[in-house]
Amino acid sequence: MKKKLIIRMLSMILCLALFATGCGSKQEENSNNITKTPATEKTDENNGSVKNDEKVEVTPEPTAEPVKKVDFAALAENTDRLVKEAIDQVNAGDYTPLSEPVKYNVLWLGYTHVTYGELDFQMTDFDKKYLQAVAINFEKSVESITNHNLDITVDLHFIDEATTLTKADNDEWLFLSKDTVQPAIDNFNATGEFDTVLTTVQTAGEENQARNEGKAGYGVNYVMLGIMTHNMNTPMGYSTFDLQKPYDGTYPLEDPEIPSLYATSVAVHEWMHQFEYLGQLLGIVYPPTHAYMGPDSYPGYQQYINGQNDYDYFEFYKLVLQGKLPYNDGSTVKYVGMYPKMWPLIKRNVYNLGKFVIENANGDGYLCGRDDEPRLYTSNDACIWTIKYLSDGRFMFSPEKMPDKLIDLGNAWDIEDNTISLWIYTGYLDAQSWRIKENSDGSYSLQTPYESGRLLTIRDPQGAFLASDGASGVQDWNIKPIEVEIMQ
Repeated sequence: MKKKLIIRMLSMILCLALFATGCGSKQEENSNNITKTPATEKTDENNGSVKNDEKVEVTPEPTAEPVKKVDFAALAENTDRLVKEAIDQVNAGDYTPLSEPVKYNVLWLGYTHVTYGELDFQMTDFDKKYLQAVAINFEKSVESITNHNLDITVDLHFIDEATTLTKADNDEWLFLSKDTVQPAIDNFNATGEFDTVLTTVQTAGEENQARNEGKAGYGVNYVMLGIMTHNMNTPMGYSTFDLQKPYDGTYPLEDPEIPSLYATSVAVHEWMHQFEYLGQLLGIVYPPTHAYMGPDSYPGYQQYINGQNDYDYFEFYKLVLQGKLPYNDGSTVKYVGMYPKMWPLIKRNVYNLGKFVIENANGDGYLCGRDDEPRLYTSNDACIWTIKYLSDGRFMFSPEKMPDKLIDLGNAWDIEDNTISLWIYTGYLDAQSWRIKENSDGSYSLQTPYESGRLLTIRDPQGAFLASDGASGVQDWNIKPIEVEIMQ
């Protein structure tokens, strides 16, 4: 019997066409908690961990109502508008603030116990309280620095189970891998509301030194301060860093709107790496986060003096986050960084539209890809796809189980019967992006952006090919949302 996937429609899909102005409201701040947390959370007084109450998941009954369609054309038009407005504002040197702040949700996980081989690192109760202060300092200071164009909600949780660090390839650095923490991310992000994930471990302190002194690798393998895994092809940003210890006189906080804590600076630094793709996306000069180390094009930062530029060069980060970092292009000096209308572009769902199934319009199967070979085919079992917007009305398709693969036109050849398969990101965007062409019956076809306008065509069991409209094979599809990421 053909297996059907129950399509769960979110009522908030109506907000999709309005995501530039926002819909929904910010969570109410709980004055008893360090961070803003949902009402279902409570603090364990014994270890400071923030935990969710148990929830009963209810599977909605199938409905006889027709599936609401996603207006891909409107989404493309709206996103292109956001990009154009950001480019225009940068070119004009215009700092006019947004009419409403961008709501940005951070999932912050504090791993209190991490290991690697014999090495064993743990947070103390003081470390947990300090990390809570860092989370507040991050939220309040960044909002203040960005002139409240960004409205940040931090949801902090502590993970007490011993977790294994990963060793970087061909290096001595250790880090908390996103693959390792993915189950925790999935647990806390079931509704998909978070835009980025920050994770923190603690390796400093007398307790950790006493625990690890003399063990193999101690003093050789250091925990990596950060790793960036965010660009147009990843729906969520991810950064991880080591907490270390506060400087004397900086903690407790006197004013959380002032970035007074060293660990706050480190968190901001690693988080800022997630925005570097904006330069390529918008075709503008965008400063690399490490530009404080002295490139000639960034006057005022030619000398690397550790500890003499605020905490970890925070004055540099401020200028980047305000779009006011001086940049010398060889003839003139202009100001670069995050202009107000660039902030909407860091939302995870501006480009990542959510999860979908792609079903043959005749009901004869779902579009699927294999993990043991690049072939596309149709199956009675539904396969889930992530659809990402690129630009100029073009979309990219990745299987949920193979997020590093894209539907790819072989060798970028726009010729009849050329093979279409799954392939890793190549940078040949025309070959790995597709227009979603709506047909007169309400179904869609996946059309190459090349001049021919040929369509993705399935010829089971051979696979997928590029063919003219009307060619034999499956060309018409119903694209149904499973989980739509809504801009809030």
